[in-house]
Amino acid sequence: MRINIVGGGPAGLYFALLMKKLDAAHEVSIFERDPADNTYGWGIVLSEQTLASLRGADFESYLAITESAELWKNVDVSHKGETITVSGNDFAGIKRIRFLNILQQRCRALGVTLNFQTNIDRLDQISDCDLLIGADGLKSMVREKHSETFVTRVEERHNKYIWYGTSHVFNALTMTFRPHESGLFLAHAYKFEPNFSTFIVECDQETWQNVGFSEMDEQETASYLADVFKLELNNHALLSNRSLWNNFLLVRNAHWHTGNVALLGDALHSVHFSIGSGTKLAVEDAIALAGSFAQERFVEDALQAFTRYRKPRADAFQDAALDSLIWLENVHEDIALEPLPFAFKLMRRSNRVSYRRLKEKAPDFIKKYEKWRWEHEGPIHQEFLDLFEKKAYAHLASLLHDGRPHVTPVYVDYDGEFILINSTKGRQKDLNMERRKHVALEIIDPEKPLRYLGIRGEVVEITEDGAVEHLDKLAQRYHELKRYPPSWRFPGEIRRLYKIKPEKVIHWDPFGGW
Repeated sequence: MRINIVGGGPAGLYFALLMKKLDAAHEVSIFERDPADNTYGWGIVLSEQTLASLRGADFESYLAITESAELWKNVDVSHKGETITVSGNDFAGIKRIRFLNILQQRCRALGVTLNFQTNIDRLDQISDCDLLIGADGLKSMVREKHSETFVTRVEERHNKYIWYGTSHVFNALTMTFRPHESGLFLAHAYKFEPNFSTFIVECDQETWQNVGFSEMDEQETASYLADVFKLELNNHALLSNRSLWNNFLLVRNAHWHTGNVALLGDALHSVHFSIGSGTKLAVEDAIALAGSFAQERFVEDALQAFTRYRKPRADAFQDAALDSLIWLENVHEDIALEPLPFAFKLMRRSNRVSYRRLKEKAPDFIKKYEKWRWEHEGPIHQEFLDLFEKKAYAHLASLLHDGRPHVTPVYVDYDGEFILINSTKGRQKDLNMERRKHVALEIIDPEKPLRYLGIRGEVVEITEDGAVEHLDKLAQRYHELKRYPPSWRFPGEIRRLYKIKPEKVIHWDPFGGW
């Protein structure tokens, strides 16, 4: 099979070497407009999952990549002068040109034809082939020639960003939020060589205009931003390599191929740098497409299989990256938070990192956060407070006089400190709670039965004061009535209010990130 690939970035190179590994008889050619050693930007970051994919797909290039990479396990969040460390995140940083050179060398060894400084601006220049791959970046010529068929949508996002290097070494994936007289600046930093780090600065349009960056040249801009982040940079300079301000371009394509033409990498879909580099999506696209050709004999069948298998996964990752992007675009809404809750929201901004995953991977961070939250916000997470607005019943477990459990459904309320139960004097649960103060409750979401709060606590107060009024309040939520109907009450009954202090709270939402 004759394969022509436009674009010599990670997607095109990796797909080329995999196809030559699959069948050495394939004639694979790459056409790249830039020189082999010319790249813009600094270091890229690869996750543990991406490294595992590279290891399985081509062990030789994987070894060369990991031997050249800098490894770390933490995310550091710098906010309000404090650094919060979140462990359990395995990453590797590598110089972008080194990564490309490794793939270039592997391609040459396998017999791929590499054509550098070859500008392709018309499809008829490279259309004489069995398979044509557009791996030519965000502004893909191949994609644009078939944009109506691909149903391409390109959206320019709001924030401005600029990509630098620095000789200051960041030993973790570091995110810094720096208020400034002109506005709010964000920085994303990570090491990629023993003595160098990537340093990406982001800000909103208003901040960018307030500073007057449009009137500054490259060096003036770098100097200004180095001064903004002088504490984080330890007075090191920011190094420019055609570092210019950009707006992130969100690229989506409804269809991934037409005829014998398919897209890969940024030409196909872009992901915001805050959740991981586009390199991840690029190489995983290449692995999936090569895998489809390993399974299917005909080009059309392989391209359909690629789309069928890969698109749901890539779309989910792109959606998560968009959630992260939107949170950062609106971070001013949360910037007043203290460092621990701010870091917690930051780590969960993409809706891909669950509470359970954080608790497993970063137990020290979660322990500190839970301690802070319990002291400042109360025992119930904000994400679960909606249960006290719905018709959510609780199952109350109390103990009989002989120690056997007694369970009954009850209305339930929460005042920010105590769980509130309303019952009648003399009922079995009333007698139980008077004698044995420790109880347990399960509060189930009526719309999602597997989502619930599990609470163990102590009855710290039983009072008749305000119990009737509280019952009327519950009637509004549970029955949409202004007051609890007198006909529903027994003659002469005495209402009681039970205040339960939570000692242990389990938040459970198996399909919602908890």
